[in-house]
Amino acid sequence: MVQILTGPRLARALRAGALAVAREQETLNRINVFPVPDADTGANLASTLRAAAAALTTPTEFTVGQTARAAADAALEGARGNSGAILAQFLHGMADSIGTRVSVTTREFAAAVRRGADAAQQALAQPVEGTILTVLRTWAAALEEQTGKIHDFGELLGSGLEHAREALANTPKQLAVLARHGVVDAGAQGFVYFLEGISSFFRDRRAASWRRAGMSLAQQTSFVAAHADLDLTYRYCSEGLLIGEHLDRKAVAREVGALGGSLVVAGGGSRLRVHLHTNEPQRLFAKLAELGTVHHTKIDDMVLQQLAARGATLAVVTDSSCDMPEAKAHAAGLVRVPLSISFGDDTFLDGVDITPPQFYQRLAVSLVPPRTSQPAVGDFRATFKRLLENHEGVISLHLSAALSGTYQAALAAARQVDSSRIRVVDTRQISVALGLVAEAVGEAIAAGKDLDGAVAVAEQVSRETQLFASFASLDLAVRGGRVSAAQARVATLFGLNPVITIGEDGTAAPAGVYFGFAASLRGIVKRVRRFAGGRPVRIMVAHASAVGAAEYVAERLCSRFGVSEIPIVNLTAVLAAHVGPGAVGVGVRRMEEV
Repeated sequence: MVQILTGPRLARALRAGALAVAREQETLNRINVFPVPDADTGANLASTLRAAAAALTTPTEFTVGQTARAAADAALEGARGNSGAILAQFLHGMADSIGTRVSVTTREFAAAVRRGADAAQQALAQPVEGTILTVLRTWAAALEEQTGKIHDFGELLGSGLEHAREALANTPKQLAVLARHGVVDAGAQGFVYFLEGISSFFRDRRAASWRRAGMSLAQQTSFVAAHADLDLTYRYCSEGLLIGEHLDRKAVAREVGALGGSLVVAGGGSRLRVHLHTNEPQRLFAKLAELGTVHHTKIDDMVLQQLAARGATLAVVTDSSCDMPEAKAHAAGLVRVPLSISFGDDTFLDGVDITPPQFYQRLAVSLVPPRTSQPAVGDFRATFKRLLENHEGVISLHLSAALSGTYQAALAAARQVDSSRIRVVDTRQISVALGLVAEAVGEAIAAGKDLDGAVAVAEQVSRETQLFASFASLDLAVRGGRVSAAQARVATLFGLNPVITIGEDGTAAPAGVYFGFAASLRGIVKRVRRFAGGRPVRIMVAHASAVGAAEYVAERLCSRFGVSEIPIVNLTAVLAAHVGPGAVGVGVRRMEEV
């Protein structure tokens, strides 16, 4: 019978709980559907608890208060994902309740668990029933109810575990998405695994031995995915550790809550772990930097994680110069590797650290013109390795090699990783024209094409696709040195607006000159129609902060080709850095006659 919980005993119990979660992390990944089906709940919980367990490798030196604090602080620093942050906050609240005690009774332990459950609830901006929070609260209530008559920790934890399992079984009744998929909540299941490991320690002390289980605290959690449904609301799971004086969790939540969803602010005092699903991770980190010092930031592309779950044999990679509607990108299973944009010493990843609206805001006040850079070989290498964990092969489609070294960087990375399973294609296209190629390749893979077949489709569609673009102003091209000031003055003096295309060699080439921007837009429509040659087409329109002009072109194209709608997208910031605000581009793909 164990009536007093000491520091060493708590440390071993927590290590046993962490081990139980690590053993079952793949199971948790497979059932992960809420809040998004990114299939990483098991990996995140295991990583969080590994951090806590690693901090307790010398438990004989700790009181129960020191043990609880060490576990909480380590979990807070190592927390990953929504469930990991919630669990870290639970441990933080429990440690606050235990304080500096040398040991605790069952009654004191139950009170600390209640404090931890309350803290976890308060960490979320929008708590949801049917999740880990529900199981936590049920378990805490059961312990409090029974501690008056049960004084043995083994018996108390065993009884509380049964209540937690009942709460877990009820989660599909509380969340429709769980019932639809026929699963329980992954975070809640992970917490039950954690409790099972802790309870087993009080029956068998060997349950805390990671070495005996053949597992390592330093082992990296694997990337596994198992779901097909894509959550299109937010792309990036962003996390950071905020350190400062007298941090207020509620104030921090108010400052960043509008930037995304699934907000968790865990910790207290001088250290807070902030977790947020967002499309603008750097805005989150910039806001946090106003409140304190930001450490251990992490940005996970949840779309990449979810796409890896589809079961498609091939993955499609491109770069951030590929413009297409996000829904089409998701349907194609597209993973983008971003180019970078620099304003002086400030560098941003295109589409990750900076969005088109943010680019135009910075452009308006910047004293230096923007510069762009291709992705590093290492960026492609990391993406290829990750995708090959879940796919037989990868086809990597890129903007014209004549315009950027991106293709060469991807090719070098493919050779380093596995050139037999990765094909890199110079599409000799850019923007929405590249998007049309990517769309076709995604459809070919869905239809069962193998890697060589997908490459053949990419090469054929590239030949049957053309881009036509017009620029409202040459100011940015002059600032960047791509057009001379004299040439720009002549164009302005005579009201000339060129239409540009991409030639067969992949370089930019003139496709006509018009008197005025409106005339050049009509010229684009004529050239698209001429290129189509009476065949069916697919068309996409991109614009650089010129939605009115883009809609004008799209309406005329709809009328000419008898279609109800043509997709219009924002030109990616890395391309807007070259053409400036006001540009409009049209990608057109000639289809086979039916």
